[in-house]
Amino acid sequence: MPELQFHESAAAGYDRAVGHMTRQLIPPLLRAARLAPGMRVLDIATGTGIAAEAAAKVVGPSGHVVAADISPAMVERARERLGGLPNVSFSVEDGQRLTLVDESFDAVLCNMGLMYFPDPARGLAEFRRVLRPGGRAVVSNNTTPERSLISRVLVIIGRHIPSKAAEAARLFSLGEEERIRTLFEAVGLADMETATETLHIEFPSFDAYFGGVEQGAGNVGQEYMALPEHVRRAVREEARRDAGDVGGPIQIEVTVRFASGRR
Repeated sequence: MPELQFHESAAAGYDRAVGHMTRQLIPPLLRAARLAPGMRVLDIATGTGIAAEAAAKVVGPSGHVVAADISPAMVERARERLGGLPNVSFSVEDGQRLTLVDESFDAVLCNMGLMYFPDPARGLAEFRRVLRPGGRAVVSNNTTPERSLISRVLVIIGRHIPSKAAEAARLFSLGEEERIRTLFEAVGLADMETATETLHIEFPSFDAYFGGVEQGAGNVGQEYMALPEHVRRAVREEARRDAGDVGGPIQIEVTVRFASGRR
């Protein structure tokens, strides 16, 4: 799954680029998972461990959270954040080929990660496999480019580099309720629930918003930094116009779809 690999530079800037949005998505994510003290939880595509940290507080000392990501650099960032917590462990895991044993978790969380899986259905099937009967899998995904925080930049890149357009469109396909519902049902996740959350993310300037991308943070930063310089300039200018920049603070409206299902 090379699309999900984050090198050190991408991992290092992740929190600054999207962490403030990700934190706001955690409460509805945990509510959908029905977390309670004593539960064993897998946080897959953990990134820097933001959701894992919140889950560890809910499950308490009698519970346990496994923070897992396909990127060793991301797992190390999560370890730096959470390494002192006795109820958290860490694992480098491909979400489509988990090495974890069957029926070993009460909940699986995947916050803003499933959309990057080359085969989301295979990932969901793995989530179901490691869930205990009655356990729930919960995912969150972007809805549309114009209601995403940073991923909208990938669509702009696709307009300048046509070979990237299909990949960008794929990242938003799981935001469609019918599409995600079909995937959940196909792998046997029942009692499905969906909901959306709209956030208004403020930045003091466009530079503050786009700075993480220009430093290679996250998958968007990786894609951006791989572009020729003249294309980077064109993408940056289009992103600036898209954000409504007039030289002062900007606000980005973000709508995320949550989906959960029970084994």
